[in-house]
Amino acid sequence: MAIHILQIEKHRFVCGLFWQSLSRPRELAKEARELARKIESDLLVLRTDHSTAQAGFAHSSEGARRGMFSLGAIVSKTLAIEGAFYDGEKQRVHNWLAALKLPDGKWAYFAVRDANFLPNGDFAGTKEEVLERLHGDYGLGGWNVVIGDEELADYGFHNFEARSIESLIPHRKDGRIRPHRWWGLQPLRRRRPRWPIAVAAALALAAIGGGLYWQHQKRLKAERELDAAIAAARQKMLAAPTVQPPPWGAKPAPLRTAQACVERLAHLAPGGWLLDTYVCTGDQVRYTWSRQASTVAMLQAQVPKAEFDLSGEKASHAEPLKLERNAAEALLARKELMEPILSRLQLMGVPLMLANAAQKAAPNAVGQGAPPPEWQTYAFKIDTVGLAPVTVAAVLERPGVRIDQLIFRGGRWSIEGVMYVK
Repeated sequence: MAIHILQIEKHRFVCGLFWQSLSRPRELAKEARELARKIESDLLVLRTDHSTAQAGFAHSSEGARRGMFSLGAIVSKTLAIEGAFYDGEKQRVHNWLAALKLPDGKWAYFAVRDANFLPNGDFAGTKEEVLERLHGDYGLGGWNVVIGDEELADYGFHNFEARSIESLIPHRKDGRIRPHRWWGLQPLRRRRPRWPIAVAAALALAAIGGGLYWQHQKRLKAERELDAAIAAARQKMLAAPTVQPPPWGAKPAPLRTAQACVERLAHLAPGGWLLDTYVCTGDQVRYTWSRQASTVAMLQAQVPKAEFDLSGEKASHAEPLKLERNAAEALLARKELMEPILSRLQLMGVPLMLANAAQKAAPNAVGQGAPPPEWQTYAFKIDTVGLAPVTVAAVLERPGVRIDQLIFRGGRWSIEGVMYVK
């Protein structure tokens, strides 16, 4: 993973570290140095969040230098301390994605699962590269929240929280960055010279004799072989392919989603404000309104938690939605799944738009491609043409079909989702 270096104020920051979890709480630094030697890195940083400890590694040959601040370590610590807003409240967050615009025009991407950076979950690139990775990981499901710049708010991520990179870096009261020493990359410590020990050992060996010297060499050889075996085992572990979990198991069934979304539609014209859009996913419902001839106070009297833009002409409100998920069912072949759905919708006069949405296999810890998923993915969009969403969802109630969102706009419903086939 390429290292990216940028400057904010007078400080230099780095993205693109290779992260590994640590398992010896009392020997974190020692374990990190051992890992650094095995993967041939000469710079590292330690981070601890909640009960998690990780080390991020870099190499000076790629431009990283001692004392550069790890942007990933800073962002993860801020979120561990502050939490994030999702499911209707601010709370601790252990599974999150972040796409943040950097001052130099590049974008930073971070992916944290169970409070641990994924091995390739820290990098910087163009906006297109970051969004491609964001959409790929987001499709796997199981994330508490997506953190990102405000310009990503319209991409439809559930539990999205708008944050800038500056807001995730601690600052002093006067506005300057408040640096902490632990942010900085540290060099792999050099071992102390062992010539005094070697001299003493040589004298002892000379005194004791050749037999003891032979035993000493044999033991050293065994230790080298053991180190080599450990390194080979670790390399094999890092190179093991990552199996993607079935994403449809993390989403509710179509009929259940449609029923809940229709039942939750309530604020059609609160306080005289006009409903622009109502968007319902498996995790939340979100309203947006336009003022018309009404006032902010009249809307707040009906929806106290509504949020307004700076002009006072637009308002929005989100509410959490919790739906039951079933275990991932066995998939059907494309022909077996799609033909009955197409035929039923055609009889009903409902147009169905389908597009291949196959995802690239995510690289594993050493950058090799994981095996491709054992399923194909097709995105769909349906204009219900006046039919009730529940009626259309009943046609979609088949294995591997999931609704991502229902949209109510201008008195009409549309449905967007995904079909998974084997």
